Amino acid sequence: MTAPVAATRTGLLDLRRNASFAEQGRDLLRDKRSALIREFGRVQTELLGRIEDLRRQAARARAAHDAAVITHGPEHVLSASLHTATGIPVTLVQRAVAGVVVVDLDHEPIERRATERGYALLTTSAAVDEVATTHERELELLLQVCAVELTVRRLAAEIDRTTRQVNALDAVVIPGLRAQARQVAVVLEEREREELARLKRARDRRRSPAPAPTRRADS
Repeated sequence: MTAPVAATRTGLLDLRRNASFAEQGRDLLRDKRSALIREFGRVQTELLGRIEDLRRQAARARAAHDAAVITHGPEHVLSASLHTATGIPVTLVQRAVAGVVVVDLDHEPIERRATERGYALLTTSAAVDEVATTHERELELLLQVCAVELTVRRLAAEIDRTTRQVNALDAVVIPGLRAQARQVAVVLEEREREELARLKRARDRRRSPAPAPTRRADS
């Protein structure tokens, strides 16, 4: 709700100026929302593509795991996997997308050489190496999906916030300012009519001849 404004010419000009500024702000927000929606569509397409890549890589990793289990047995594969378990430091990095601050995940390369994984190469085989390689690539894709999904969520939240701002300006702020401006204009017009009527009455009184004095009858 807008605050009441004095019914003056200055107040009327202020209301009309504020309504014009609000309309300009609404138009800028609409342009911003359009840019956000375009970027959201692009990033969402990217997300769907990365999810599909992750799905395929997960299938390859599962197939490699099953093949290694068949060849060496589950205990051997589990033992090798325990030797490869290490932490993955991840850093959150901010960047701007269509004017919105989003978060990326920054980390060192996930895929390693066989000699860097910690298990004994003499007691394992290429099948175990393939399990490690495919799962490392799967984890790399998973982190990429997480980063893109964070961007999609942030863009969606900003689109929703911008839409609510546009709707508030369209449905509340601008109509309220325009309505107040009309009310003030009506009051000013009524005052002007009353003032013109008063001036006309005063002018008519000045133009009317003074009544002649009456004479008293002789007794």
